[in-house]
Amino acid sequence: MMDRRTAIIGVVLALCAAGCDPTTESGPMDIVSDRELEAKLDGLRHNGGTEPLAALTPFVWDTVYLYREGATADEINTDVGAEVLRPGTRLMITGVLAVFVKDGKAVKALGILRELSFAPGRQPDGVVVQKGFRLQAPAAG
Repeated sequence: MMDRRTAIIGVVLALCAAGCDPTTESGPMDIVSDRELEAKLDGLRHNGGTEPLAALTPFVWDTVYLYREGATADEINTDVGAEVLRPGTRLMITGVLAVFVKDGKAVKALGILRELSFAPGRQPDGVVVQKGFRLQAPAAG
């Protein structure tokens, strides 16, 4: 007969095999700041350069979503496919919320203090920061 400990281990292993992490807490993501990114954006504004956003961040991601203050949690959470904000709330932030995703999983939520020009939601693949003020699709060619 199976003892209780063996049964619990079996359940945990089954969850892990199914791709679930039993230690992961659900809930909203922590929105953090990144001084290094802010400094790089300031440098682009001062020097007038253009850089891929991926080159300005020290972590790996493949998709980014951007939102301004007032965006609804439902909009953000649906777009990103994860609970970034508590459902039923609105984004209250100075600047911009950038949610970075890797392989379909939200990996980081950054509050960017600098005002940027962009279309809210999913950004184009390879998005670039032009002169530190505007995010846009990379130039064709």
